[in-house]
Amino acid sequence: MKKLIPVLLTIFMALGCQVALGAVVSTESASGIVKPAAYETISGGQCKIVNNGNGTINISGSTSTYNPVKQIGLKLNLQYLSSGTWRTVDSYSYSKSNSSFISGGEQLSVSSGYYRVYAQHTSLTGTMSESGQSYSEALYIQ
Repeated sequence: MKKLIPVLLTIFMALGCQVALGAVVSTESASGIVKPAAYETISGGQCKIVNNGNGTINISGSTSTYNPVKQIGLKLNLQYLSSGTWRTVDSYSYSKSNSSFISGGEQLSVSSGYYRVYAQHTSLTGTMSESGQSYSEALYIQ
């Protein structure tokens, strides 16, 4: 298991910040078959982590939509690798009304270990709620 962790972390680092966006709602087609709704409002989302040195990091992210929406949101979850499992250490939420973009970030002091950011991107219109997520690269902090 200990030999597998560096391999997985290398893969995470190579992928960088990956976004997986998808609608939360489903629609029924004319044929009566239920299928996932097309992704209609969120145009993108990203997050990142930066090692500042001296045990401090910056985490940041953003969510964007094609047009202004009733509520746009971003939740940054700082995660720590413990015994091969990513555990959320703390979360920071940001939201804005009648907007098409939101960003947020924090400067944090951390102990040594592997860290990453898991971001949740949300959009709410009058009739639809959408969400997606992104992950930063994993960093080792000394």
